[in-house]
Amino acid sequence: MSTATLARADVLRETALTICGRREGKTRSCNSCLRKADAVVHLAATPQLNTLLVPQIADIVCGSSGRSCVACWEKATRLLLELRP
Repeated sequence: MSTATLARADVLRETALTICGRREGKTRSCNSCLRKADAVVHLAATPQLNTLLVPQIADIVCGSSGRSCVACWEKATRLLLELRP
């Protein structure tokens, strides 16, 4: 396995854990959040403005279509700050 593949796996794992909800002692996310992580990482890599990406990522995290909750908006903002330089 290449270094790039390992790095991407680490990013996906950390992103999924943020989506799932970080808390003390929790080291893994659920499978549903792991699937969402791939879409979030892909979307965060697009060259759009952060303000345009937050609602899209919040919808992915929340599993809604245009009606994401406040907690998912906060997670989306945190994910963009973590994933973008």
